[in-house]
Amino acid sequence: MTVLFKLSSRNVKRSIRAYSIYFLTLALGVCVFYVFNSLDSQTIMMDLSESKKNYVHLISQIISVVSGFVSFILGFLVIYANSFMIKKRNKEFGIYMTLGISKKKISIILFTETIIIGILSLLAGIFVGVFLSQGLAGITAKLFKTNMIKYQFIFSKEACLKTIFYFGIIFMVVMVLNFIVVSRYNLIDLINGSKANQKLKKTNLSISVILFIFSIICLGYAYKLILENPLVNLNAPEFKKSICLGIIGTVLFFRALAGFLIKVIQSSKNYYLKNLNTFTLRQFNSKINTHYISISIICLMLFVAIGMMSTGIGMKNSFENTVEFQTPFDMSMSVEVKGEKDNIEIDQYLKEYGIYLGDYGREIVKYNLYGSETSFKKMFKNTNNQFLREQIDGMRDFNVPIITISDYNKIMKMQNKKGIDLREGEVILLTDMSSMEEAVKDFIENNDYIKINNNTLKVNKSYEFEPIKTLPMNMNFTTLIVSDNQVKDMNIYEKNLSLNYKGNKSDTEKMVSKNIDKVIDDTYGKENLHKILAITKISCFENSMATSNIFLFVGLYIGIVFLISSAAVLALSQLAGATESMERYKTLRRLGVSTEMINKSIFLQVLLYFILPIGLALVHNIVGIKVANNFIKMFGDYDMISNNIISISAILIIYGIYFLATYSGYKRIVNNDY
Repeated sequence: MTVLFKLSSRNVKRSIRAYSIYFLTLALGVCVFYVFNSLDSQTIMMDLSESKKNYVHLISQIISVVSGFVSFILGFLVIYANSFMIKKRNKEFGIYMTLGISKKKISIILFTETIIIGILSLLAGIFVGVFLSQGLAGITAKLFKTNMIKYQFIFSKEACLKTIFYFGIIFMVVMVLNFIVVSRYNLIDLINGSKANQKLKKTNLSISVILFIFSIICLGYAYKLILENPLVNLNAPEFKKSICLGIIGTVLFFRALAGFLIKVIQSSKNYYLKNLNTFTLRQFNSKINTHYISISIICLMLFVAIGMMSTGIGMKNSFENTVEFQTPFDMSMSVEVKGEKDNIEIDQYLKEYGIYLGDYGREIVKYNLYGSETSFKKMFKNTNNQFLREQIDGMRDFNVPIITISDYNKIMKMQNKKGIDLREGEVILLTDMSSMEEAVKDFIENNDYIKINNNTLKVNKSYEFEPIKTLPMNMNFTTLIVSDNQVKDMNIYEKNLSLNYKGNKSDTEKMVSKNIDKVIDDTYGKENLHKILAITKISCFENSMATSNIFLFVGLYIGIVFLISSAAVLALSQLAGATESMERYKTLRRLGVSTEMINKSIFLQVLLYFILPIGLALVHNIVGIKVANNFIKMFGDYDMISNNIISISAILIIYGIYFLATYSGYKRIVNNDY
């Protein structure tokens, strides 16, 4: 047993360069897993308010659920990587069997090696993860807009045990699979393993061209469908068709690509027959034809990685911009008026419970919203934008509310903004939603008049884009601003009051919220009492931070795991191909081909293998940006392009490192430098 352990240890040391990408990927996976699962244990938790702590706990719980999915992805990656390492050592195992070492002992050798590699990768990953998690504490503090009063180095025992548990299961599965593989070994196949090439799949080049053109048609039609269908309607047949066609188009693209390239390049005999171009293209063709399914999956995973990271950052920025815009006041309260009994002044009503808003607010504005008979759907049914039409058509209809010009100008004055002028008999449209701006513009451009109840009013050709009260997100699809005389015979449907606090906002918030929450709790569900809805700026900010940070953490977590998994599979696939092709390169050397020419051929093969999946993923992503922008506009206006550039840049750096490591490893294998 000691001899087998020494042999396993020697194998790991001797093959450390061959194990480098495998080890790097394992350590990265462990590191990322530990960092994200340690969030709940960071120093910043000591300085967070109780509500923010609850939000961090919620994010940690979601991360914990996502970690189960991530462990499956990393598990498949480790199994694939392990199969590469086993395949590369077929001849070595054949020699062991020739020397009389039984299959059981070979299994023990692999078992020991797996444990050694597993322990080393766990130690390295957790070691780096512990230090990176300290940085995550600072990032979390910034994300939750909290100052770290004191710093304490934290090691998360829970995250460490969870990481060891998940990766322990993964390594146990690998050991079982290794045992099964070894039990099926045939000595002759092992000895000749290095000489055996993959079976070349003969491909009709004309069929490849036809399939390639068909794949472009599938992808083009998928893009068309997805751009015409709003992302919010996931059950739409067009959306499902676009996903199916996108997947089919991607698979066919890689299935036909190599043959198509050969057909195109063959048309230029001078280039095709120059140097090792023929050999390089045939090698590339062989690999693509063999691995087109896995390359297609990698392409889609890279697309998801870019999309998740970009959308995570975009959603956070969108939420932050929206909540800043959408919370003009420290607190807004409203009462829906369902009858004469509800037609009360909110401040006077609260006095009955001993709450004097004048004690808390330095500025107070009161205003009414009036009901109309104008249908929202009918008003905007002819908007030019198909996305908006479908979005509006899928909504619950309601009557567009009305506000007087005097009340609107009071609200603007309290926001330190300039009021507006309105002629008698005119109406101005008001919205606070970026997604509705185009519909509002279409309406005022195509309509000169609008009938409100029994009056016909002239539509002012300008519109207002402003919030009128504090809300957690943009919710004012459209409100009509009319002159005060127009509402004389209209019913009030909502009473509103907004205020800005005196003194320290946080302290005032605690006092007033506690008292008003008690009133709300006391009146909840009681028929004869008024139902007050109170929303504060601080609560909106905290809710927004929590929601946006969930998108950010989950997006980055899944995006990073998908990225390293995709890059690692590509790298290991290439290195496995290098091992299988060694006899071909030896033949080239016998024919007098220089090492420099061989290295150029290797560089081109690896470059094509790496660049094509991410190239098509980036094309997919261009369409994805447009769709994601439509989705994000539901929550606030934010341009995804800058986030996409940041995400793509980070991805290309990591991807490029894997490419260079693969190219270097491929050369070493071919030049027999291990």
